Amino acid sequence: MSPQACPPPPDRDTVAARIAALPSLPSVAAELLSGDAIEELDVAPLARRIAADQVLAARALRVANSPFYGMPGMVGSIQEAIVVLGFRAVRSLVISAAAVQALASLKPGRNFSPRTFWRHSVGTAVAARHLAMLSGRNAEAAFTAGLLHDIGQLVLCVAFPRHYVAVLARSQGHELPLVAAELEYLGLTHAEAGAMLATRWGLPQSMREAIALHHQPDEARADSLVDLTHVANVLAHGLEFSTPLEEPVPPISDTAWNRLNIDWARLAPTLDQIANEFEDTLHALLA
Repeated sequence: MSPQACPPPPDRDTVAARIAALPSLPSVAAELLSGDAIEELDVAPLARRIAADQVLAARALRVANSPFYGMPGMVGSIQEAIVVLGFRAVRSLVISAAAVQALASLKPGRNFSPRTFWRHSVGTAVAARHLAMLSGRNAEAAFTAGLLHDIGQLVLCVAFPRHYVAVLARSQGHELPLVAAELEYLGLTHAEAGAMLATRWGLPQSMREAIALHHQPDEARADSLVDLTHVANVLAHGLEFSTPLEEPVPPISDTAWNRLNIDWARLAPTLDQIANEFEDTLHALLA
């Protein structure tokens, strides 16, 4: 689409209204996000509430039984998953599966490939989890933040299809970086749009920050999920997990890398493990 054919950038009220019209998270995921003391609940009632959404439960159990958790075929129910993996892992699984379920129903416009989008997102999630384990941080939260870091791309493509066709056309051939093209045609970036959806969904502040600042980690707190998400995004590019534009590998922020306190000697053996887990996790979440 030529610049002349593209509508003018939307105002913020229009952006907010279009994002408000997107699907909500399934109710059980919203419930898991709403209570700080939910870990104290009995396992059985919590498992029943999750299992009541059969599609969501099946998606979560596929991941629980994948090589990602090292126990293929050993988890037969959500209750078993909570007992074996722990509440935090299952909470992360359910929220991640719920986000995929909500977003998979969206129909993006031309030139945007959902397949390559999800490949990059899942690759970033797997990488973020391993980085978190190496750096002694919350691996389950890192996985979810990595999975959702680019949801703003899908949001903008669905909410403003004509604008995003122009964005993608401008970015192809690397005429402009994606973020710069988004600012030119939409007046905001996918990181901002993703954070807006994350706020509407009630995701924790730490995940909203990871989505909003994954391209700007120097602006984040030292103990946030942003550093993990930023470096995982770069690794996903480097490992050639597909991206919508087959973008070049972006540079790693020195600030983010140094704050994680991981050296390449420790990271290198993990890269093969990330690559090996990637396809299984992708299939489990998206099948």
